[in-house]
Amino acid sequence: MPQNQKRIFENPTNKETILPRIPSIYKKEVKYMFWSKDDIVERLSKIPRTLEDISIEIFEGVPPTNDFLQKAGLSKENCTDASCVCRDLMNVNVEQVSTEKELMYPYIDGSVSNEFAVQSTQYQFMLPYEILDNSIRKEYRILQPEELKAKFPIAYKQLMEIRQPSETEKQELISADYRFGNESFLQYINTPKIIVTSNSRLHALYDPTGKHVFANGVGVVLGDLTLYHYVTAVLNSSISRAFPEIWSHKGVQNASSLNSQMLKRFPIAFPKKEITENIISATSRYLIYLNRQKQMAKAYSIPGYQELIDFYKRISDLLILDIYITNDLDPKLLEILAENITTSDGGFEYTDDINLLIGLQEIKKNILSSPDFRKCKFSNEFTNILATLKNNSVW
Repeated sequence: MPQNQKRIFENPTNKETILPRIPSIYKKEVKYMFWSKDDIVERLSKIPRTLEDISIEIFEGVPPTNDFLQKAGLSKENCTDASCVCRDLMNVNVEQVSTEKELMYPYIDGSVSNEFAVQSTQYQFMLPYEILDNSIRKEYRILQPEELKAKFPIAYKQLMEIRQPSETEKQELISADYRFGNESFLQYINTPKIIVTSNSRLHALYDPTGKHVFANGVGVVLGDLTLYHYVTAVLNSSISRAFPEIWSHKGVQNASSLNSQMLKRFPIAFPKKEITENIISATSRYLIYLNRQKQMAKAYSIPGYQELIDFYKRISDLLILDIYITNDLDPKLLEILAENITTSDGGFEYTDDINLLIGLQEIKKNILSSPDFRKCKFSNEFTNILATLKNNSVW
């Protein structure tokens, strides 16, 4: 193993790290040793394949405009266990309402986003539309007032209350009163998708059923179902921190806010070895489970989730960084990870089985205790890029 290398992980039994030595060959080519933010952005900008190339569609979520239905002050009378989010210009108000469940969909506000897993919420959004088929891209139609009155009388009554704020202004309800101006998101109701929101950085969560309605975000429907976990991991990696800079590098305007046109430009790179992609996808599934369990365990104060989340995110981040920029991964690390990080068929990441947490803790222990793991090292180039991504104040 060359001497110009440094440990990336801490030795679980010995905290001492191996400091790098700089051979003369690297001194002659400093540009390959010390990467700046601009160097990384330039390299990422040259990746030819983008998220648009592997997607069926990249589209906006619920329009953030002050839609008539969104700002409705709905009645609390005759409440059921359904609920609805009602929006005005400034904030989101939540009121329990007795709307028929066939018209209700889980709602995600983009201001309360999460990584990897859709956070369970009691909030729902009323969509008076009929979804006509089960293909990837759905046919849909708006329900007419007479249909609503016959099939969904509670929804009809609520819409009438919205439409008729004054008893002296009685008018017939028409579908234009409650339809959305931009309905493109309806085509992908009940279609698996990645929902991406942007606060201080990108947050990508995988919605396997696609039943969620979301605001202030972008939905990504991929052409290959097997890529969802890998792409979710990439969008949550340190590479995504450079994305706003890539927008600026390509001359994209208004890069401060996320939209579908911008996300289409996100560079997508795939590993040369299928085993690397499999490890990242499996790790992403681990993180979906852990993030879901962490949210559900808040009331029970069960420890251990964040430590495992940090560990598996670290592994995923190292692998993605290697794929995108360095191609300098220590082969020993890949062998250790492939031996330990595996998944079974089925949606185990959506189970509530607490025993899976024990299993993921055991996998972490096996990786850290492997004799070869303590020997895994990375070149100075690798560690310098990682430090730039993590520590640069701009990112």
